[in-house]
Amino acid sequence: MSDVVLQNIDAEEGVLGGILLDPSAISIVANILPPSAFYITAHQRIYQAALVLHSKNKLVDLMSVTTWLYDHELLEKIGGQSKLAQLVERTVSAVNIDRYAELILEKYQRRQLVVAANEVIILAEDTSTELETVLEHSEQKIFDATKYQADRFEPESIGDCLITAFHQLEGGETSGISTGLLDLDGLTGGLIRQDLIVIAARASMGKTWLACHLANHLALDGLPVVFFSAEMSKSQLTKRFLAMHSKIDSSRLIQNKIYKSEWEVLSKAVRTISEQPIIIDDTPASAQTPSRMRSVLRRIQSDRGQLGLVVLDYIQKLGNRAAGNRAQVIGSFSGAFKDMAKEFDIPFVCLAQINRGVEGQTNKRPTMADIKDSGDIEQDADVILLLYRDEYYNPGTPDKGVMEVAVDKNRNGSTGVCKVLFNPSIGLFCNSTSVPRKVS
Repeated sequence: MSDVVLQNIDAEEGVLGGILLDPSAISIVANILPPSAFYITAHQRIYQAALVLHSKNKLVDLMSVTTWLYDHELLEKIGGQSKLAQLVERTVSAVNIDRYAELILEKYQRRQLVVAANEVIILAEDTSTELETVLEHSEQKIFDATKYQADRFEPESIGDCLITAFHQLEGGETSGISTGLLDLDGLTGGLIRQDLIVIAARASMGKTWLACHLANHLALDGLPVVFFSAEMSKSQLTKRFLAMHSKIDSSRLIQNKIYKSEWEVLSKAVRTISEQPIIIDDTPASAQTPSRMRSVLRRIQSDRGQLGLVVLDYIQKLGNRAAGNRAQVIGSFSGAFKDMAKEFDIPFVCLAQINRGVEGQTNKRPTMADIKDSGDIEQDADVILLLYRDEYYNPGTPDKGVMEVAVDKNRNGSTGVCKVLFNPSIGLFCNSTSVPRKVS
């Protein structure tokens, strides 16, 4: 073990001295510096006293901190009044308090890493625990040790929020990422970061194809996409992307039946797709968990930078399928996915199955209530898209090659129905000439 002491006593004294000198200083560091970040126990207690006074909206200075410590029988434990006086004497002003706080946090994180590393060693040496569990827990411990920083979800005054909103309005740009389908963008405003977007449909309606279309559209613009496929293998999903780019029937690609004349266009499709930032994770549904997905996203974001989109196909495949209350299980997943959308600042597209009960209805267009084991999906989702193809049920329909996309829920926009052209053989989506029908 190294003899290096991971501490910065000068910085700790600088922060505490600044707080005792300047009553406004505590507000600068209160939200970014925890008491445990201080190496010296006496410093932790002094800082804790300042935090308590600050939380009660009381003046924080030498007198108030001294009184609080005395009242709680801690004054002598921190070194008495002479210790506090010493901190004030060694500090010129609180002007650099934020910089001192950063230095303290750096040492604190290093100490936390040492603790985490020792815990990882213990985990690794415990051969009674499955390796996959060890790896997952180890990564979580390392992440927890390094994540402490100024919270990007820190509360702001309405005035500060207005400044941000005004700049967005002034820029005039849409806040959403285009889906590549103009009518759908017209209803939803595109894919909004931090939104949970649920795409629900019966089997064979095209929900996986639509997810592939969205992934492909964003990836072509250079935005990294992570596709969690709990249903299809990496190979099967990759062949769907090949079908989209080569215009070769996907069923033949799945069966590895390629005509000689198609190899050139297929090779071109391979070159195009190989340059796209799409990452596929086909971990079996029984082993896929929100914590594992978070772990994967952290690694990818660390390597690739800001993500553009996350897709899960599909939610009802996850969890213990023999569990008594499936709605509760599925609800826990949808809540976790909404949290991930906010944590990673991405639109999270979650596919979902519709109950087979709609098959017995005269009108087979689904509603939100038809989502299988819906649990809290309706509550957690910001946007719910319901897909329907009349051609699937009525071969003689005039709406051949048409998919109806019903925006059944839109937390921050309109609901309604739009139609897009869809070729299920190659997964090709095109804009329709029809105008989207708004409901609200």
